[in-house]
Amino acid sequence: MSAEPRSLGASLLWHILLPRGLALLLWWGGNHLIQMPPSLVWGLIAADFLCLLWVSRAHLRVADAHMLSSGAMAPIWGGYLILLLSVLASLSLWWQALLIANRPPEGLSYSEQRAQDHADRYSLTLSQDGRALIFSGEVTFGLTKTIKAQLLLHPEVQQLQLTSPGGHIYEARGVAQLIRAQEISTLAPGLCASACTLIFAAGTTRQLGPKGQLGFHGYSLEIFGGLPQIDLMAEQRKDGDFLVGQGVTPGFIQQIYATAPTELWRPSPEQLWAGGMVRSAP
Repeated sequence: MSAEPRSLGASLLWHILLPRGLALLLWWGGNHLIQMPPSLVWGLIAADFLCLLWVSRAHLRVADAHMLSSGAMAPIWGGYLILLLSVLASLSLWWQALLIANRPPEGLSYSEQRAQDHADRYSLTLSQDGRALIFSGEVTFGLTKTIKAQLLLHPEVQQLQLTSPGGHIYEARGVAQLIRAQEISTLAPGLCASACTLIFAAGTTRQLGPKGQLGFHGYSLEIFGGLPQIDLMAEQRKDGDFLVGQGVTPGFIQQIYATAPTELWRPSPEQLWAGGMVRSAP
């Protein structure tokens, strides 16, 4: 018994119209009813693509046999057109399914989604006694706003504990100004490096934990080729003036910016005390 339809019309019905019509209907319904995870969508697309290849190959074989036996091209080209339309419809529904799978959760705007992405890069919690905020992670966009909100919510907070590899210097400046204005002390229980040290320097008192370290280096731009409107030396001078105002010695500041951006200077506790970077209550 032959596994293929005996006529071009039967092939059009059983190889294209019915299987592709059912597949397109399922895709359309799925896209309107559920949001599938991207991995599942890619798997279904791969399976449907293989199915599409199989029915296309089967129909083309019947079309070739029909042409050899009858020589009539009009019905063959009609079948090709229907096959092409089904392929285009499949591509459109596959693309729609991928867009839906990668769509942000409902209720979040683009700006809210971006804020959530940044917030996922750090942790900000309240200590058990309610007197300290514990920050760990990247200094990134929105941190100043988040810390300000926590200070308004918990006015009893007296200390900010910092463990961070650094991040955006502009955001660090915002947090530093906030910490200085609120007269909050700072503590580094672990490594506080790069932009984190500017926040640390804003504390009224500045202390290291048993495993605390500070790491410094000169400024650099992460964008290839740099930005001509940003003067790194001017940015270093601006933050250097802030550090001087916080009691850090000029010699210590000079050593910070003499360190290559690819290196990390970790002064000893004695150097930090002598340089004015660590200090106790006045």
